[in-house]
Amino acid sequence: MNLQNNLTVQLLSCLVERNDSKLVVIEKNISVSNAIDGTKLSKLERHIGDFGIITAICYLLNRFNTNFNVGKKLTGEQSALLASDIVEKYPYETIEDVVLMLKMVRQGILGDGKDYKLDGQNVMTKWFPEYLEKKYEEFERQKKKEISEINSKNSDNAVEQYYAKIRRQKAQKEKEDKAKAEIDKMCENMDRQMLEDTILDWTSKEEMKPYLDYLKQKRTKIK
Repeated sequence: MNLQNNLTVQLLSCLVERNDSKLVVIEKNISVSNAIDGTKLSKLERHIGDFGIITAICYLLNRFNTNFNVGKKLTGEQSALLASDIVEKYPYETIEDVVLMLKMVRQGILGDGKDYKLDGQNVMTKWFPEYLEKKYEEFERQKKKEISEINSKNSDNAVEQYYAKIRRQKAQKEKEDKAKAEIDKMCENMDRQMLEDTILDWTSKEEMKPYLDYLKQKRTKIK
């Protein structure tokens, strides 16, 4: 199986092994963020097949059914049908979502706190929709945070680019002022012929061309 999400791999491993102790540890550390980043049920179905994904969800349902269901117990056939319905109706949610949804019901975070009866009506029309509201509220919060961070970064970059431009302009001006001062000093003892010879010399030198116009201005002072 080629799955990139390590948590999903660990979770599937313990579901296949029916390792309750390992599942308790993994379940404890699953967050809504993990569920958002998990592997979609439709993708898992392609990797491990219909039987594999339904068997994994059945194990989760039966675990909840055994320990927390105060009403009539689900039969094996009912668990399989409910697992199949979950995969069919929520193909773009994750196996982590199923774990977290049942955990939140058990903890009283989802549901009305009175009816823990595990059946298709509660799971499909109450608990899962209520869980998904929480999940996508977190998803929107994360996206807004990411956009805010990007905007902040872009703003910081714009400010840095502005000051970098100012620094370049300042350095360039200092360089030009220094060159002009050197030209002024050089021309103090020049006569007109020396000036013209220097202008002609600088005309053929690329590195001196930026200062050629300033040197030519000396013609007005050196007669």
